[in-house]
Amino acid sequence: MKSLAKRLYIGLAGLCLFWALGMLSFNELAKTGALMTACMLGLVGLLMLGRPRLRWVSRVSALLYLLFFLDAALKGFLRDYFGLRPNHSMVLHAVLNTNPGESSEFFLHNWREVALATLVFLVLTLLAVYLERRLYRRESGASLPPPGRGASITVFAMLALFIAMHFNPTMAKENPLLFWPIRYSDYQQQLAAVAAMQHDIARNMAQRADWKVQYHGAARNTVVWVIGESFNRSNMSLYGYPRRTTPQLDAMRDQLVVFKDVLSSEPATMTSLMKMLTPASLSDPEAWNKKPDVLMLAEEAGYKTYWLSNQVPNDGWLGLVSGQADQRVFINKGAGRGENNFDGNLLAGFDQALADDAPKKLIVVHLLGAHPTYDMRYPKEFAQFDGLEDAVSKTLADAGRSLWTRQQRNKYDNAIAYADHVLGSLITRTIKATPGQSAALLFSSDHAQEVGHTRDHAGQSVVDKSGYEIPMIVWSPALTGLDMLRKSALEQRAHQTDYLEHAVLGLLHIRTDYYDATHDILSDRYVPRTRQINGVDYALGIPLQ
Repeated sequence: MKSLAKRLYIGLAGLCLFWALGMLSFNELAKTGALMTACMLGLVGLLMLGRPRLRWVSRVSALLYLLFFLDAALKGFLRDYFGLRPNHSMVLHAVLNTNPGESSEFFLHNWREVALATLVFLVLTLLAVYLERRLYRRESGASLPPPGRGASITVFAMLALFIAMHFNPTMAKENPLLFWPIRYSDYQQQLAAVAAMQHDIARNMAQRADWKVQYHGAARNTVVWVIGESFNRSNMSLYGYPRRTTPQLDAMRDQLVVFKDVLSSEPATMTSLMKMLTPASLSDPEAWNKKPDVLMLAEEAGYKTYWLSNQVPNDGWLGLVSGQADQRVFINKGAGRGENNFDGNLLAGFDQALADDAPKKLIVVHLLGAHPTYDMRYPKEFAQFDGLEDAVSKTLADAGRSLWTRQQRNKYDNAIAYADHVLGSLITRTIKATPGQSAALLFSSDHAQEVGHTRDHAGQSVVDKSGYEIPMIVWSPALTGLDMLRKSALEQRAHQTDYLEHAVLGLLHIRTDYYDATHDILSDRYVPRTRQINGVDYALGIPLQ
């Protein structure tokens, strides 16, 4: 038992160091520590009963250190990047809904954080293995007494406890060998549930009458919904940013309604889009699989729908939604969000959609925008802020931001500048293609980015307001005639994108039981509501943990 206890102390000490470094929460430390205790005393103890073969005892102990420490390092890295435990639905969607190409870009952008987590893992694992080898050499030179009755009872009791822990779903999911397989299985079950929902809707088509969809617009209507990726409004000169990152939008400012206080509901793409495209919201996150989404309602109202995307074709939830469109164009044919797949390459397909003779059209354009890695999002001629020393770079330096973060800010601003070119082109093309017609273009982002705004970090963020503060812009002939006072009041309205589908339905002139004018930011009946980010009331300004 003394031999087992020493090995257990090594493992628990390593887990405590991960906790001290902030890579494990206390709750995770308690659960993982309990699993390690039962595993070390039960499984390894089983090897020591009878005539112990110390070589195998040492090898199995080292393997346990490796598994538990690797699990802790991975959880620590994901916690640092997302600000959430890795079993959070947002993290699981991001990790399980990816591909090799996108993953390589992720590691390329976040190599510092990856290197730090890897270094901690290697140092602690090597230290544990070194102590294990010393213990093995010391024991192999001495004759260990046979285990007594009490030791045998303890070993079998711990082995039984270790097995019993796996009947508890919460504890079973903390097993390093089962953590990701169980969550992947849960994810696949969710996808199967979505597919079943789509099948049920198609099979029960007659029940669409329950949606009570009615169209109350002109004979011809074109609505363009541009979904941006990772745009922070604080980096757009349209919103007062010192760098001239949005010259095209600045030039057409008088034709646009520029909302100044809009938040994404989530800081990640999949969970945010789920609430933007469907009736799901922060207060009712499961409504997406119970009620029709925007594309379903548009098609029921007689719209021809298009999905133009520079995102990778997706077999998950988003693939099911985009797959409903009458016409789909995915220009990103590679394994990931590649550097050659610039958003401007969508313009040709967009022109074709605008030229379609369909009287009523909903065109969804899903951009790559400013998704990390930032310098892969724009052609070389838009690298206008590289190495720039100006008021922005000075402010970042004075705030103690690292050289790497300041460089990422420059690249991020380059990506914003190219996005301005693309978005300006989309708006200009829409205006030219719909003279004298009912038309509208709405631009919003799925979430934002923290790029040195509040801390020394460049990427998505759950814990910073900068991860949620997005731009939202509307062009429509119906709004260009607003007087300055009414337009200013409209632009000051506070909003959160989990109810954005109501604004889209309003622009589509669709009336249904799933449309609520009090949630439509463009409606005269709009009523602001309390907004939350990461479970905290945004208006209170409480620091997020």
